[in-house]
Amino acid sequence: MVFSSPVFLFVFFPIVWLINALLPEKARLLFLLAASLLFYAYGEGAFVILMILSILVSYLTNILIQTKVGGKRFFAAFGIVLNLILLVTFKYMNFFTGELHALLSNFSVDFPVTNLHLPLGISFFTFQAISSIVDVYRNPGQPRVTLIGTALYISFFPQLIAGPIVRYNYFIPQIKKMAVHYAAFLYGAKRFVYGLAKKVLIANTLAAVNDRIFVLRAGQLGTLTAFGGIILFGLQLYFDFSGYTDMAIGLARMFGIKIPENFNYPYISRTASEYWRRWHISLSSWIRDYIYIPMGGSRRGLARTYFNLWVVFVLCGLWHGAAWNYVLFGIVAAFMVSTERLFKGFFQKRGIVFSVFYMLLYYILLYGSFRTTSLTQTGEFLLAIFIPQASPVPLWSLMNWQEWLAAAAGAVLIFPVYPKLKNSVGNKTAFAVFEAVLALLLFAASISQSSMVFSDPFIYFRF
Repeated sequence: MVFSSPVFLFVFFPIVWLINALLPEKARLLFLLAASLLFYAYGEGAFVILMILSILVSYLTNILIQTKVGGKRFFAAFGIVLNLILLVTFKYMNFFTGELHALLSNFSVDFPVTNLHLPLGISFFTFQAISSIVDVYRNPGQPRVTLIGTALYISFFPQLIAGPIVRYNYFIPQIKKMAVHYAAFLYGAKRFVYGLAKKVLIANTLAAVNDRIFVLRAGQLGTLTAFGGIILFGLQLYFDFSGYTDMAIGLARMFGIKIPENFNYPYISRTASEYWRRWHISLSSWIRDYIYIPMGGSRRGLARTYFNLWVVFVLCGLWHGAAWNYVLFGIVAAFMVSTERLFKGFFQKRGIVFSVFYMLLYYILLYGSFRTTSLTQTGEFLLAIFIPQASPVPLWSLMNWQEWLAAAAGAVLIFPVYPKLKNSVGNKTAFAVFEAVLALLLFAASISQSSMVFSDPFIYFRF
């Protein structure tokens, strides 16, 4: 079920929120758990069993960690491995068997290829399941885990499909008192509408352009078209994913739960390292705390530091998808971050002009590997950009005025215009009225779009 779909906006959410508000506080956890499982089953059917399996594994593991005197490390490792097996099987098995089939076919060996369905949000809910195990292992003396609490933490529908990835120790204390407050509801509603507008008015509009650009092949691509396609995809990806995050944060707040921010204006970054501190913050910090630091981080010498960086970024690339272009995505990120670390003094002395061109190069390499569907297509786009050539299909011919307007709006809103405006006049009554009117207009504009009928899924749903 997509947040921007009519069935969610006008049926599922209003009914769930109203019933939750009317229920006594003690009954809300069980009700929200049932609603979350229904939310997932609506789109994935029987595959909800996989999520329930992950919940049970995590809950039983945490009970054993808290109650057993010895063997805590074994129980934690065993629970984590079971969740990883679930993730690897359904997300990567098709890729592995496909690559083995292609390799062994050269030796006349017919290796079978699997065709498993990729359940929505499996990367997110398995990472949260692992987070619960690690957090309980690190602090087994915290309040006793409960089945309902663990289940709601892993399945909570506002951030179930595409995050943000919420830490167990951050979420669980909040469910003890999930009060419904008027101010929190209004903030959550406003945040949800802003996210809806990002998704429907900007991301979906730019998606139509990118769908036209990324079907072009080598003979049709020109430098400006290829470059414009990658930049427009960067805008689409940001407003699609940050829009989902805004909607998730807003929904959770309306139910009395705070979930962390996931973006901090990443396109104002001056280095690749800064970009990863501002982009998909919950994933970056998860990988840092649960993989990079346990591997030794930067505490075991220069060589080990760079090895750890490459491992975590390649894993980050694979987390985004089971394909070689995602491996390239991770390699690009690892190379740029490692280079910045190696020549830290050089990058610190560079001015804004250097930073702009350097980050444009980074986005070209990063998003060029992210949006394309194969290494061959990645190469075609990069060659078109770095070897100047005319565009047989010029960019201007692929866009209408609404799409140019969406691109212009996106180009402005990637900068922290709103926070600066809010800091300067946010305490004035006129600004509150302006925001209320703006939210109503954006909601009306969003639900009037034809893309609402088809409920275009969020890009990160496939991860």
